[in-house]
Amino acid sequence: MSSRRNPIPPPAHLSERSKALWQELAPRHCRSLGRQVLLETALDSLDYADAARQTIQAEGETHTKAKSKMRHLHPLISVEREARRTFLRLWLKLGLHWDHAIDSRLDD
Repeated sequence: MSSRRNPIPPPAHLSERSKALWQELAPRHCRSLGRQVLLETALDSLDYADAARQTIQAEGETHTKAKSKMRHLHPLISVEREARRTFLRLWLKLGLHWDHAIDSRLDD
């Protein structure tokens, strides 16, 4: 049976963007359970990084400590950075690279 007729459903907890990536990639690139787990973990990391970025944007990249009055970077900046690193590491491990034929086309 073709994977097009029987698509692998995305995990329900993923964001809409990650679900769209799953639907695009899983049927062709992640048919084994092991690769599906890697893809899900990568997309979880992407969602986690995006959530951290939203909080940082809402609260600001720095904050002032009440006691010391010193400015510090938002603690979620390091969380976002590590989540994006995890995403990229798993993305590359899965061999998911940009497609030159598609991604380099100029829109008319």
